Parts: sequence; structure tokens; C-alpha cells
Amino acid sequence: MMPEFKTVGLIGKANDPRTAPLVDRLVQLLCERERHILMEADIEGFQRPADVPIRPVGELAREADLLIVIGGDGTLLATARVTAGIGTPLLGINLGRLGFLVDVSPDTAPEELGEVLDGAYVLEPRSMLEAEVVRDGVTVHTGVAVNDAVLHVLSVVRIIEFDTTIDGVDVGRLRADGLVVATPTGSTAYALSAGGPILTPQMDGMVIVPVAPHSLNHRPLVVGGDSVIEIQLSPDSRSPAQVALDGQENVDFGPGDRLRIRRREYGMTLIHPHNHQFLRMLRSKLRWGEQP
Repeated sequence: MMPEFKTVGLIGKANDPRTAPLVDRLVQLLCERERHILMEADIEGFQRPADVPIRPVGELAREADLLIVIGGDGTLLATARVTAGIGTPLLGINLGRLGFLVDVSPDTAPEELGEVLDGAYVLEPRSMLEAEVVRDGVTVHTGVAVNDAVLHVLSVVRIIEFDTTIDGVDVGRLRADGLVVATPTGSTAYALSAGGPILTPQMDGMVIVPVAPHSLNHRPLVVGGDSVIEIQLSPDSRSPAQVALDGQENVDFGPGDRLRIRRREYGMTLIHPHNHQFLRMLRSKLRWGEQP
């Protein structure tokens, strides 16, 4: 039996002038459907009804049956990083650019939300990553990522040198600008820009993509979803490095430090309109088949 989504949470880019008119239309629809509404913050230009309370994101996710995220992929990433362990599904409305995660157009959002409330939708689980930075045998940082964990050179135009193991197997030393380890979701993000393949969301895998490797022999690699990937900065590496999780959480990474990446036990769930097709969406956004 499909959930009824009796309580709906709204999360949006508060200072974007396009947000307020859209939120107004969505709130009107939700009130007509007699849904209980929660919001993460006041939206500039929108007069919040007195019976719509403000809640922090984590609390919002615990109380709501559905979270509507208005913004770009970055807004949804930030929300998912906080709420994914709670399990509340996320519906993304795109005010950004490409929008691989936020796939509902603001022009059709009220109509498509109405269909979702009527039970015409698709639930899509997405895997996430768990990353751990170990220094002198002690874990100094842990974090999660929806898209990717990236080791990259920090603030200088020089390469870094690092060793990589996959499930305990040494796959060699690499000199490059960095390395991207991405989920299927993240395969359309930085990993794609670095020349990696696109993985469909249901694939049980991760993709490892070198960034500007100083060798023609190093190529992107797809590994199983249960793999454990470890990266250690070589003592000979002379450039400072950093680990970035979804580009939103950054940790300094020095010689001898070890980065351990595995699939997170709990992922996130996206909700799409009933006619959503991942490959059709890719074709549209990447303009496959169009003449130059």
C-alpha cells in the first residue's frame, strides 16, 4: 500500500527569488489536500501561514512523510547528507542547472506533486558512501557522501602521489591531480567530467576515476558495491592534499594519511513522478542524439 504523505516538509533556497512563488503554489495545493506542512526556514517573499511551523532539517525529516527539496542538486545533496539515515523520501524540484537529482520542473511541479499525492510515483533507493580518514592509526574524521569522495591536490598546480588498494589488493601508485570514488548517483557528477562512465542508479557498484593522471595507463575502474577502497598519500608526495565529500565537506590529507571508503549501510530514497525514466532523463539533459 502506497504511503499517503500526510505530513510534507518543504526545504528550499531561501534567498532565491524564484523560490517564493513556487512555494506559494505548493503550499496552496497542500492545504487544499489537507496535508500538514512543515518548513525548514522562512522563504524571502513568502508569507508563511501561522500554522506552518519551522523545523531544523533533521527534525523535519523525522516528522515528515515526504520532503520536497527546491533548488539544485547541491541543495538536495546537502539535505540528503543530513536526512538519509532517517529514510524520508526526497522529491527534488529543479531551480539549478542540469539537475540529475532534482528532476521535476518548477513549471509542472504543482501538477506532478498532485500526482505523487495521488499515489502515482516511483521510489528509487540510492546508495551512499562512508569515508574515514586515518592518521597514525587513529580515525580523525568520518563523513558520508551521496555523490563522491574525492582526493585532490590543494591550492597548487602540482600533482600528488598516492597508493590505492581495493579489498586489500594493491593496484599501484598513481601520480595525478586526484582520484574520484563515486556512487552510481555520483557517476554523472565530477566522475563524468573526469572521463568516467555513467552507472545506472540500480547498479551495485562504485566507479574509481583518476583526475588528470600522469600516465596513459591509468583508466577509470568500476568495482563492486561491497568493495573497500583505501588510498594513502605517498611520503614522497610534495603537494598538500585534501579529501572532499560531495564538495561540501573538506578534510586536510597529508603524507601517510589513509582514506578508507566503503558503501554506507543506509542510503537515501528519491521519489519521482510515475513517468520518470533515468535513461530518458540522461538523453534529455546530455542531449544525446542531437545534431551539432
